[in-house]
Formats: sequence, structure tokens, C-alpha cells
Amino acid sequence: MDERAPLSRPAPPVLLHVGYHKTGSRWLRSLFFGNAATGFGWVGKAGADHPVRQLVGARPLEFDPDESRARFEPLLRRIVEAGLSPVVSFERFSGNPFSGGYDSKEIADRLAQVFPDARVLAVVREQRSMIVSTYKQYVREGGALPVRMFMRPPSSRSMRVPWFDFRHFEYHRLLEYYRRLFGEESVLALPYEQFAADPRSFVQRIAAFAGRPLGEQALASLAFGSRTNPGPPATAVEARRWLNLIGVRSDLNPAPPLASPLFWRLGKRIDRAALAPPQAVAREEAKLRRTVEEAVGDRYVDSNRRTAELIGIDLASYGWTT
Repeated sequence: MDERAPLSRPAPPVLLHVGYHKTGSRWLRSLFFGNAATGFGWVGKAGADHPVRQLVGARPLEFDPDESRARFEPLLRRIVEAGLSPVVSFERFSGNPFSGGYDSKEIADRLAQVFPDARVLAVVREQRSMIVSTYKQYVREGGALPVRMFMRPPSSRSMRVPWFDFRHFEYHRLLEYYRRLFGEESVLALPYEQFAADPRSFVQRIAAFAGRPLGEQALASLAFGSRTNPGPPATAVEARRWLNLIGVRSDLNPAPPLASPLFWRLGKRIDRAALAPPQAVAREEAKLRRTVEEAVGDRYVDSNRRTAELIGIDLASYGWTT
């Protein structure tokens, strides 16, 4: 088959899963979108040169939507020829929380250029819980700032480097923009808490939105009890943060005094360790969450009300501040 030839029959719409981070994206990709029994086929994202990663990583003045579309074409074709609905899933599409989602609008524009007829799925999460989970991931990726400094990074009038920004989690802004780009009926946003409380209904809603309703056999194939990326305990996070500060070199911590791969390997080993009695672990977890809650306060009340109106879901029933 000529890989450059157009699809031989009308293809189902592409489902763009744009994030956010820390909302079960790995489970959705590996156990739902990557499970042929559900009727979906995930295009993948492995390798630095994969078109999914290039769509994000190309510099603004070098990005070519026609070239990007051509690179996706054979991937989509194989999925459609297998009788499946294609899914392009990458939580980085919503921006990176470590850098305040500074490029989320640029990426949304690119997605609209490459996939103008797509349907868009976003999963959002209550901000206090989201920031705790984001901070833990920041440390796992090599970050060394304590949580208070992570949430209030240094700034300058010249705005040289993007850092964490609370505004990244004002979800209504990006959701409204996607609705302008793709149309109101082509954008679905669901709360992560719904996934945690009722995963069957959650995936059924996504499948119906994508035009691929799930039957009982498809639902039975899903491992709803699996956790693909559980967060580490707060005690392990703090121990690893000190290791990062001393010797883990990464883009989040470029100049530790004793940079060595040994520190990274040691950090990976303690990632899931409690390192303290259960009571101490619980105290550290409560301390971390209290620090985040105090910093957040009521800053998201107005945004959450607007988000709830946009998505038609009572977010207060899931513990959001509205």
C-alpha cells in the first residue's frame, strides 16, 4: 500500500486527548485507548522523533502543519484500516505544569491546524490535589525546590524562564480556547474525580463522545482496579528532593554540586519506600497537603464556577471549591 495515498474510506474522527497531567493519562492510554477491544487505537508517542512529540517540540518558527499532518497520516491509516478509531494522546498538549503551561495556546493552535475535524478530550482535577501530585512528580523528575518555593518561584521583569504558575490550573481558560478552535460540541472535559469514583461511567462517556460506544464485552476487558502511576509517599519525596539537591542533574536542577548518576539510581530505589512508620508518613503527607491548601486558598473559586458551567458538571460534589 502506498503510505502517502489518502485513506480509502471516510475515517472516524480523531480523538485528541490533551491532558491534563496527573489525571490518569497513562491508564487511559495503555488500558483504554491502547486496548483494541474497546474499538480505539492509540498512535503512540515513543521516541524523540515521533510526530506527537515533534508537534510539541518544534520551535514556533519551524513548525509546519502540512509536514506534521503527513507524518501522522500513515499512523492514522493503520489504525483505521484495522477498524479502530484513532486516538492521539499526550498530556503535554495542555502544557507542562512545571513551566506554568506557557505554550498551551501554541500547542492548541497546532492541533487545530493538523486535526481540524478532531474531537478533543480534557481531564481536569481539583487544584489542591493536582498541585500536591504535580509537586511529587516534579521531585521524581529531579526537582530540588521545597514545595513553598516550587509554588512561588523567582521571577523577573524580563520573564526569562517559565516556572510554575497557579494560573495554569484555571481550567476554564484553555477549555474555552479549545471550544473556540474546534466548536463547543467537539470538546469534552471531565473531572478526574469522576474517574476515581465511577470509572465505568467515565470511560462510557468518553467512548460515546468519540462515536464509539462501549458494549459489555469491551467494558469487561478494562482493568479498572489497576493503578499505572501511583504517587510516592511524602517522606520518600522529601528524601529524594535532598538527593536531587546534592547530586541529580536534570533540566529542573541543572547544577547540583555533586552530579552523579548514582544519586538518580538511589532516588529511584527509595521512590516507593515509606522511610518512616505509618504515623510519620501520614503526618508528612498532611503537612504537604496543608502547605498547598494554604497557598491555594480560594484563588480558584471563580475559575471553578466557570469550568463547571462549561462542562455541565457539579464540581462542588467532587470536593472542588466553588
